[in-house]
Amino acid sequence: MTRGGRSTGRRDATAAPAAPSALDANRLGALWATLDHALGQAMADQSASSSAILLWLQHWAPVGVVELGRVVGLSQPACTRALDKLVEQGLVARETVSGKQVQLTLTRSGLAQARQLQKRRLQACGELLAALSPTEQAQFARLADKLLQAPVEDRAYARHVCRFCDHAVCDGPDCPIGCQASAIERAAAGHQEG
Repeated sequence: MTRGGRSTGRRDATAAPAAPSALDANRLGALWATLDHALGQAMADQSASSSAILLWLQHWAPVGVVELGRVVGLSQPACTRALDKLVEQGLVARETVSGKQVQLTLTRSGLAQARQLQKRRLQACGELLAALSPTEQAQFARLADKLLQAPVEDRAYARHVCRFCDHAVCDGPDCPIGCQASAIERAAAGHQEG
């Protein structure tokens, strides 16, 4: 806000929020690259798609190929190829439940591999967060929640973003992405009823 051409230091509450600077956008992009590098090293045993499959099945098996492909962002043929490799490695089992319908589960080895991947993933993220003080970590958590909720469109988007998550740790009210998807669903249901 200005008074007589001078800034008063106070922001006009009706003014639109300032656009992010190119420097802030670069910082966010660099943070993504830093995370991608750290997580790529932590999960080097498998490709990103295979890691996502193992981590998703750890919490949500049994699951069909089409549903799993949607979650991990693969076409049905690409998901089938990734699953073929995981089956060949003895990490995933296929079970025909009716006709052509196949359900996927982890084998004992697959469960052990998924747990190890998740442990290394959380450790890599924890090492990056250790650069922040406890107060800064709390501030970061609030800001990260806000950034994570903003682009949520629906449950499918939430599942895709959370495909690597440890759902035993981040679930229900602790998951900002899932909470936003639920709020969108409640609003849509209320709109349809009204």
